[in-house]
Amino acid sequence: MLSFINSPPQPGYNDMNKIVLIVAALLFISTGSHAEAQSELLNNDKALQGVTKTKAYFDVTIGDPKALLIRLELIEKTYHQLVAAGLSPDLVIGVRGKASGFFTKGNGYVLDSDLPKKEHIAAMVKKLTGMKIGIEQCRIAAGFEDIDVADFLPEMELVANGYVSMIGFHAQGYAFVPMD
Repeated sequence: MLSFINSPPQPGYNDMNKIVLIVAALLFISTGSHAEAQSELLNNDKALQGVTKTKAYFDVTIGDPKALLIRLELIEKTYHQLVAAGLSPDLVIGVRGKASGFFTKGNGYVLDSDLPKKEHIAAMVKKLTGMKIGIEQCRIAAGFEDIDVADFLPEMELVANGYVSMIGFHAQGYAFVPMD
């Protein structure tokens, strides 16, 4: 694992470098193990006491692709943690605002430099909808962003007004989860 300990010296590489690398590796290993142990001790038992089914509406509006991917990954992780806790999650993601362009087909609506992240977002959409997580796109937001409704990913459900949808889901008992 630490094969560099007995390796021949490299130009500009001395024993102090080895010591620093060893200490860094040990810190990394011990921190990782500590974090895993911590996560095994943590739970949401108090919040989930007596709960068998959960319903949540996630409001996603951020236009930064890196942050948008993190939000989608957090929703996926939340779904898996709810299932692991023995619950049956019913989740909906509402997409509005600057996030809208990342949920479209093709190379349009985003900067060329953001295309790899857009492809990753499209893959996440397939994955999430495959898990029966609904994803809605607000038609009003699409209009503000000059996005043709025919350009949205086929997994997306277009709704006339994201606010009306949000209000309706809340009235049906869905928890509102603001992501931005």
